[in-house]
Amino acid sequence: MISTSFLLHALVAVEPWLNLIALLAVLRAGVSKRFPAMTFYLAFRCFSDAALYFILSERHFLAVSVRTQTLTYVYTYWTLYLLGAVAIFFALQEIFKAVMEPVPGLQRLGLIMFRWVGVACVVILFGMTALPSHRNGSNDIFLATVAAQMARCVAIFEICLMAYLALTVHSLGRSFRGRVFGIALGFGLEASGDLICSLMYSKPGAIWSLANLFLMVGTTVAVLTWTVYFLLPEPAEERAPITLPVTSPLLRWNDIAGALGQRPAHVSLGATSSAFFLQDVEQVVDKFLTKTM
Repeated sequence: MISTSFLLHALVAVEPWLNLIALLAVLRAGVSKRFPAMTFYLAFRCFSDAALYFILSERHFLAVSVRTQTLTYVYTYWTLYLLGAVAIFFALQEIFKAVMEPVPGLQRLGLIMFRWVGVACVVILFGMTALPSHRNGSNDIFLATVAAQMARCVAIFEICLMAYLALTVHSLGRSFRGRVFGIALGFGLEASGDLICSLMYSKPGAIWSLANLFLMVGTTVAVLTWTVYFLLPEPAEERAPITLPVTSPLLRWNDIAGALGQRPAHVSLGATSSAFFLQDVEQVVDKFLTKTM
């Protein structure tokens, strides 16, 4: 039976190359301008995975202890994860904007809610770290707690977006074959591995653990999903302007959402002008004279 350590070593070794292939697939498909945040995220993954792989191999070049190597890897990993979470936020926002193009009113309202949910996640994260139960421990335990909470927030964010697209993709004139849905699907698969790993990772432990295996499997499947979606030709109707039927209830909700936050028009109602009053009197006099003559 293949051991967990062997599978992890294999996945860690091939992940930088898979990320590079996915980035090249984006450039080959010519969608880097359409999805700049996603392109940046894949480029950042190439850099971060290469840096982490070097740390895992540094004992072949430098005389460091296992604990030093482990701590270096853990702190570097979660620092890069924090930066990657910011990149993921902008990539998810980019996908949301792309799928909501047919309804700009709902798009504007959804982006406001999207950003406020992100702010709420950050506030909850820092609030959790301020609890006494999380502060009374070693730095390693504290880092593990903060990292696990952050991973759960990001994972739930990604899964919610994927679920939303899965339920509304056809109503918004898209399909499961479009690259917009493919990117969201990849993030959902990656988030599933992150969520399982964060639930199992309660304290710092061995790098080559079962929890990290779930994480690597989710990440690998996500990168392969992105590569397939970018290498396969996208249907022409996915790139064409989207039009919704007149009977679509989304159009009514779009009008309502577009009106929210907008100041209504005002009409000035003042005293009746004397000029209009004199004109009315003249018209009455003219009609009376006409009848009497």
